[in-house]
Amino acid sequence: MGGLAGVIDLNHRPDPALADVLGAALAHRGADAAGSVTDGPVLFAHRGRQGARAFVREPVVTDDLVVMMDGWLDDPEGVARELGVPQGADVEVLAAAWRAWGAQTPVRVSGPFAAAVWSKRHRTLWLVRDRLGARPMFWTRHGARFAFASELPALFELPFVDRRFNAAHLGEYLSFQTVHAPRTLVRDVFQVEAAHVLSFDGHVVTSERYWAPRFAAPGTRSDPADVLVARLQGAVERAVRRDVPRGTDAALYLSGGLGSTAIAAAARELGRPLPTFTVTFTDDPNPEAPFAGRIARVLGLDHHEVVVGSAELADAFDRAVVALGHPIGNPAVLLELLLASAVAEHAKVVITGHGSDELFGGRAVSPIARDLRIARRVAHLPGVRHLFGRREGRPRWTVPPERFGIENGLGGASLFSTPHRERLLRDHALVDPDVRTTVLAPVYAGVDTDPINTILHAWLRTWLVDERLPRVDRTATRAGLHPRHPLLDHEIVSIAAALPGTAKVPDGKGLHARWPLRAMLAGVVPGALLNRPKRTMPAPLGPWLVGPGRLLLEGRLRRLRTDRLGLWRPEGIDALRAKLTTDPNAALQLWALFFLDAWAEHFRVS
Repeated sequence: MGGLAGVIDLNHRPDPALADVLGAALAHRGADAAGSVTDGPVLFAHRGRQGARAFVREPVVTDDLVVMMDGWLDDPEGVARELGVPQGADVEVLAAAWRAWGAQTPVRVSGPFAAAVWSKRHRTLWLVRDRLGARPMFWTRHGARFAFASELPALFELPFVDRRFNAAHLGEYLSFQTVHAPRTLVRDVFQVEAAHVLSFDGHVVTSERYWAPRFAAPGTRSDPADVLVARLQGAVERAVRRDVPRGTDAALYLSGGLGSTAIAAAARELGRPLPTFTVTFTDDPNPEAPFAGRIARVLGLDHHEVVVGSAELADAFDRAVVALGHPIGNPAVLLELLLASAVAEHAKVVITGHGSDELFGGRAVSPIARDLRIARRVAHLPGVRHLFGRREGRPRWTVPPERFGIENGLGGASLFSTPHRERLLRDHALVDPDVRTTVLAPVYAGVDTDPINTILHAWLRTWLVDERLPRVDRTATRAGLHPRHPLLDHEIVSIAAALPGTAKVPDGKGLHARWPLRAMLAGVVPGALLNRPKRTMPAPLGPWLVGPGRLLLEGRLRRLRTDRLGLWRPEGIDALRAKLTTDPNAALQLWALFFLDAWAEHFRVS
């Protein structure tokens, strides 16, 4: 784990003092080592945390390159053998690979890493972000000056970066609960997109995608079930073996779902049982923690239930805003931050089960599969689409199967609808009624697979990459943890993508989505624990806000009504407050506004 930052100024030598400033802003991402290099027009700053592998202080400087990274390579030994170089730390292997392969390196290596590479000879900077965006990277350019950092607040430390709010992307935040790369809510600040290499040669910034999952072509038949399950079992065990090497001080976020349960079972089978941690709060009406505890007992694991009181939950709000650095309007982040802080007392590495829903189809895909079956039946009936038109709120099954995902706006959260934004925003120019199509069209473009996989791909690129993974990265690193995601291993992603959607959600199977994972766990975990509905990370919603969280609610409402950014209609905020006990979505909407408002206040965005 680490934090990266740098400045390229082709007209003036960067002030060496900026290295300490940038490093301090990213100190929580790596407390074990601090390094910096100032070389001509380039200043690099790095914060690092030691892991189980060889460790060197970064940046690494060769005769031509300056290189630093956050994360690791999946197979540094194999890359070193292929290059014919001694194996050292992962960043040294990456530097050797870049000398041999240049900007094609990300195509030939894999792993959850972000990297910065400066070539003295070509006077070019490359920024790389891993295939699924497990590691973050932000950047900005002002003329001949270019700066980058693992987290947005570090860029605010630079004198030439201003803090102007980018209202053009407000509609996206309100609709999706987040803003997707390459965009941010700060003018002139951007994100490197997952699976992209971004370059700056002093004149032009270029961003190119170097990888995309290869999904099953339409009509593909699935391998026999036993073959598929055996292949997946082997891939999961290899990923867990790599992510939980012997001697690693690691723990597992155990949600009670299939993903984290599969990892727990694989780690135990490999002789590396992980202590498990589950979070709940005292006023949660539907806690998942008891199910996670039962799974841990079945597997014989050392289990910890982190119970959060209402005062702790309220106190975590400001810390969560700081930890995120850029708004994600999901109140589950409060529980994630408190969970990470509890785990950090026992471990330095935390394993998650993220990815199983987006790769194999979670609970939300079963009703979509049902509506797709209806859509296929009515596709040939004349007048159905004309009857319902294209208005928001029409039945999903009126859309042709091949356009089902994009026309229904499936991808990421769906928070404020267009009418909701109209009632909330002072300036109707910010409503952006076509925002979901605008954001999702590039995600759906060029994906040649069946409708189920097309939708899962959209969730992978939106919900996972730009909402779930950033939440776990920011909360875990803020607590001093190194997060790892075995189910996002390149081999597992490839296996899942090659599986046709009809195999992921067999007709009429209901709760049996993600059946390959269920089949892996059959005979290991009782069926009653596998075949049940499950929800995501718990979140304090309306009943909590008007009850135990009332002081937080009223305090944040007062600040929101001051409207420091000049965005909101007071009657729109009041309407949300009035619906807290009757409409669960109203609580999520208010939380999103609270996070945005508190972020702008704390970081002086205006």
